[in-house]
Amino acid sequence: MTKIAAVLLAAAAFATPAFAQDTVSATLQVESGSIMTSTGGEYASANSGQSLAAGQKIMVNAGSTGFLTYGNGCKIKLDQPGIYTVPSECNAVPGRTGGSSAMNAGIIAISALVAAGLIENEDKSPAGPLSTGIRHF
Repeated sequence: MTKIAAVLLAAAAFATPAFAQDTVSATLQVESGSIMTSTGGEYASANSGQSLAAGQKIMVNAGSTGFLTYGNGCKIKLDQPGIYTVPSECNAVPGRTGGSSAMNAGIIAISALVAAGLIENEDKSPAGPLSTGIRHF
């Protein structure tokens, strides 16, 4: 396997979690106030325990709080007034709120640095003796 192929394979392995798309529905937990949902039409009051599909809209009213809970234990806190779209995935550490976009960006950045380092040092590795029958360029 050539070094470039190895670098690309390693970069793809590190970046795969960042691009994985699991279509998982979330469960809404309303803690206080009024939260409403819509599947494209009118907004209707939502109840705790209501299952929501990816892409569905959520309206959080002023003074309202709640959570989206995913099957993997990940939770997204809803505490700012506004309209949100239910994400298809949530990969944060179980029990914590928020997504993992910063971690995914870090994985991609580190993968790029490793790949750049391997490519930069590719021509600095010894080619071996010329008498072994290996064609050198």
